[in-house]
Amino acid sequence: MKITVLSTGGTIASTFDGKTIDVKKSTNSLVLEKYLEHNKCDIDFTEKSPVSILSESISKTDFEKIALSVYNEKDISDGIIITCGSDTLSYISSFIGLLFCDTDIPIILVASNKILDDENSNGYENFCCAVNLIENNIKGVFVPYKNSDGVMYVHRGTQLLQADFNDDFYSLCKPYGFFDNRLTVLDDFAQKIPSGIFSKEEPPKLDNSVLMIEPYPLQNYDIFDIIAPKAVLHTLYHSATADDKSAVDFIKKCNDNGKQFFLCSAKAGQKFYSSTAALIKAGAVMLYDISPSCAYIKLLLAVNQNKISVEEFMKS
Repeated sequence: MKITVLSTGGTIASTFDGKTIDVKKSTNSLVLEKYLEHNKCDIDFTEKSPVSILSESISKTDFEKIALSVYNEKDISDGIIITCGSDTLSYISSFIGLLFCDTDIPIILVASNKILDDENSNGYENFCCAVNLIENNIKGVFVPYKNSDGVMYVHRGTQLLQADFNDDFYSLCKPYGFFDNRLTVLDDFAQKIPSGIFSKEEPPKLDNSVLMIEPYPLQNYDIFDIIAPKAVLHTLYHSATADDKSAVDFIKKCNDNGKQFFLCSAKAGQKFYSSTAALIKAGAVMLYDISPSCAYIKLLLAVNQNKISVEEFMKS
């Protein structure tokens, strides 16, 4: 069995020098080194590092390099492990999960709550789970992550939410499953994009931007530049609402300037408040059953292709 480990940095690849935590300047994967020290196996591991960053500093070029590395490795590997930072894990996992939604090999993203030298780190256990998932040929893009409750959850890449204050990760609805010596599947839903849009020959080039806005009281929409972005994504309160009194004019302004406006997100079939209905009437397009991270990445991919309309891409 051949497993490619793509190390991209993050806490799982970092050390503490007595003052700050930063990515270790090494070509070797720290977590793979630890795995090989503690396990005798006949797996052929190949290490590569397309980027080496703290994930909060990820750039469009970094996204593009990671995607190209997966394209290059997926046809010659039985599985791919991408080690990365936790701060933007939900965005990176959505990016890989959407691009490779039809993958016929396991692609597993692994992060860590603390550096590996910390006794409370879950990075090594998350990595071990990733190897096990590949050995069992679980096809798709997944994120195994042990929360503070001691449970090893396995999330679909496109369903992952950002970590909470306690460094725990959850899925939009249910996790894909949990792992305790074996995988128990709970929910198999995953977001997808239309096939044939991107490929190894035409990987995404993220030249066009998206403006992402979250709701909060006393929102002032005059501060936002709508000239540069190709589209706008407005997240919503948990009731799928936002202040229509201030947002309606902004939606119309965006549409008048050729900027498509999307709302994220509502549960399929739910009843809307009058404020939400006003946003839709003003020209906003509601997205359903999608996390903010995945909606942002999906819209970013949508505005960086020209094969189908942005709205068709988003509703796929």
